Amino acid sequence: MRPETFELLKTSTQIASVILSVLFNSFLIILIITKSAKKMGNYRHLMVFFCCCSIMFSSMDIFVRPVIHTHKSAFFMIMDLRNRELSMDFAGVMICAMAGCFGVIIYGIAIHFIYRYFALERHGRIKYFDKKFLPIWFSIPILGGVSWTLVSWFLFPMAPVTSAYIGPAIREAFDMDINRSAYAAAIFYPLDENGQKLFNAKCGIGLILYLLIMSIPFCIVLYVGVKSAGKIKQFPSSNYGKGLQVQLLKALIAQTVIPVLLLFVPFGVLFLCPIFEIDCKPLATVLTFVYAIYPVVDPLPIFFFVQSYRNAVSEIFVCFHCRGKSRVHIAPEEVSRDAESQ
Repeated sequence: MRPETFELLKTSTQIASVILSVLFNSFLIILIITKSAKKMGNYRHLMVFFCCCSIMFSSMDIFVRPVIHTHKSAFFMIMDLRNRELSMDFAGVMICAMAGCFGVIIYGIAIHFIYRYFALERHGRIKYFDKKFLPIWFSIPILGGVSWTLVSWFLFPMAPVTSAYIGPAIREAFDMDINRSAYAAAIFYPLDENGQKLFNAKCGIGLILYLLIMSIPFCIVLYVGVKSAGKIKQFPSSNYGKGLQVQLLKALIAQTVIPVLLLFVPFGVLFLCPIFEIDCKPLATVLTFVYAIYPVVDPLPIFFFVQSYRNAVSEIFVCFHCRGKSRVHIAPEEVSRDAESQ
């Protein structure tokens, strides 16, 4: 793909994604506030918080406009600074924070699973999600994102050796100047002064920390998800209460599957391939676009699986459909009346 074509498609996708993400997530927030069943309790606050995280994610994406790429033993996320009056240090922080959205997403999902399990087991532990504890729960995804950001900043920093290694590749692929770009990059086998490959232990530690940060919430989701599936079968309350719990659990599972399939599995492949110097540039190109559209896709399971929200959306479409029909019927009558008057 030519650099001009890639840039046009990327920019168009990112602009469309931020608009749709703000619309979808804002609409979902309105539905959560106005249409949620009382049985949801403080889960409504968690859902609103997650919507706000998605809006922030898409807003950062349109500001940073990142490009994800690989080259030989390196993977990196880069930000083009041409025609942008930003300092290199500030841009470096922003690109690392953009990568840190990973941590926010997966830890947010883990918190949701914990809440759903506490609600299902009915042992009174749901009290730990009372309003006075909510700031603590909200801080956990933020800390996950900060941890990812710090690993990117300290272990995958901008450096002359890194710029020399990836500079020719980004110029060829994107017509970008490495000296007018900010990035976070891992190079597993940089070249020494004699042109010999050396394993970069710093980047190896960074990759291990990445995987560790990811594995903690994944283990929580797996354990709590299995326990929740068992509890839902034994749920002793009314059919309505059980139905609502099933809807929320299905939506949560879908919101877990989406980032796993769209982000974490492909990014895991992207992280590991450079260690073996396996070329995965096509995957990196696809992930640049997937990373942008994720906040648009994320709220859709809530609209689909939770009946009260689905009904509200259906009513809106029915209303628009009825208005359109009424206009179609009115127009011929008006035309015939005008003809008779003439």
